Amino acid sequence: MNKEKLIKQYKAIFHKSPTHIIRAPGRVNLIGEHTDYNDGFVLPIAIDRYTNILISKNDDGKVRLYDLKYNEKDEFDLENIKPSQQKKWSDLQRGIAKVLLDAGYEIGGMDVLIFSEVPEGVGLSSSASIEIATLLSFKELYNLDIKPIEMIKLAKKAENEFVGVQCGIMDQFASLLSKESNALFIDCRTLDFKYIPLSIQSYSFLICNSMVKRKLADSSYNERRKECKDAVKILQKYLPEITSLRDVSINDLEKYKSYLPEELKRRVEHVIYENKRVKQAVEVLKKGNVEAFGKLMYQSHKSLKELYEVSTKELDLLVEIRKDETGVLGARLTGAGFGGCVIYLVKNYSVEHLKEKILDVYSKKTGLVPQFYDIVPSRGAYVEFIK
Repeated sequence: MNKEKLIKQYKAIFHKSPTHIIRAPGRVNLIGEHTDYNDGFVLPIAIDRYTNILISKNDDGKVRLYDLKYNEKDEFDLENIKPSQQKKWSDLQRGIAKVLLDAGYEIGGMDVLIFSEVPEGVGLSSSASIEIATLLSFKELYNLDIKPIEMIKLAKKAENEFVGVQCGIMDQFASLLSKESNALFIDCRTLDFKYIPLSIQSYSFLICNSMVKRKLADSSYNERRKECKDAVKILQKYLPEITSLRDVSINDLEKYKSYLPEELKRRVEHVIYENKRVKQAVEVLKKGNVEAFGKLMYQSHKSLKELYEVSTKELDLLVEIRKDETGVLGARLTGAGFGGCVIYLVKNYSVEHLKEKILDVYSKKTGLVPQFYDIVPSRGAYVEFIK
C-alpha cells in the first residue's frame, strides 16, 4: 500500500493527519543461528519488507492503535500498561511503552496506524520491526535523547520481559542499524558491529516460506536456551572463567565433552562451530568468494538439523531440492527453526527455475504451497516527515 493510501486511511480512522511515517524492516540471518543468545556472532541483513507506522501525538495519555493486517483497533493508557487478553498483537507496542517509562523516559499518547509488509511467524522478525518502529515513534514525537544501542536493548527487553519471548539481540539490531548492500556482523556480547559489503551483483538471495508456522513463545526455542545454560553450568566446573558458550573453545569441548549429556554436547558443538562459520563467512565475503560462503550455508544447515535439532522435514526437503540445480550455491534454514523459511544463495539466471522445481517437488511431497520472497539487502529503520 503506498503512502498516499496509508495517509488517507489514517485520516479516516483518526480524523486528523499523521505527522510522521516510521519504517522498520524485517531481517533474514545469512548465517549464525542460535548464537546470539550465547554471546556469539551473527550476520544478518535487513530485507526490503517494512513495518510502516503512521503517527501523531495526542494529549490524553493513551496510545490508540489500528492494525490494518488484523483490521482491529486497540488502545491502552500509559498509566496502566498490562498485556492485552484479547488482542495479543498490541503487546509489542505495550511492551515498548512500558520499558521506556520504566527507564525514566517521558512519553505521552499517540495515535498509530500500522501496516506491516513483513510476513508473520516465519522467522523474518516481524515483531522486531514493530518494536523498533514503535520505539522510533516515541523518540520522534517526544524528542527522546536515546542512542541506537540503548534502543536495541530496550526493544529486546520488551520482547523478553513483557511479551515473554526470550529472543537474542540480533533482530532488533538488524532492523535498526542495517545498511543497503551490506551484511551486519554483530558481536552479541560487546555489541560491536561492522558492515560487510556484499559483492553479489550476479547472485540473489531467495527466501522460501515452508508454510509451516511456528510461534517462538510456544516452540522449543526457550528449551534450547535452557539447554545452553545447563551446558555452561556443567562446563563451569572445569572452566570456571566461562560465562557463556561463546567462551568455550573447540579444544575445551574436546577435553570436557565427556562430562556433558549427549544432547547438551550436540548443542554446544553447534554453537562453537557456528560461531567459527560466521567469522569464516565474513572473511570469504570480504574477498568476494561467494562459492565459499555458499558452502558455509550448507554446513550451517546440517549442524542445525543434526546437532541443534531445530529443523523440520519440510525445511530439510527445501534444502535437499536444490541438489543437482546449477546455480544454487547455498541453502539453509534461517530464523529459530521449527518451521519458517529457508534462504538460498542463487545465481540470478537460476532463480525462476529453482522456484519452479520447488513448487513442483515440495507441493507434491508435502501438500503445501510454498511462498517466495525475492529480497534485497536493505537499509535499517528510518523516519519520514509528512508535510
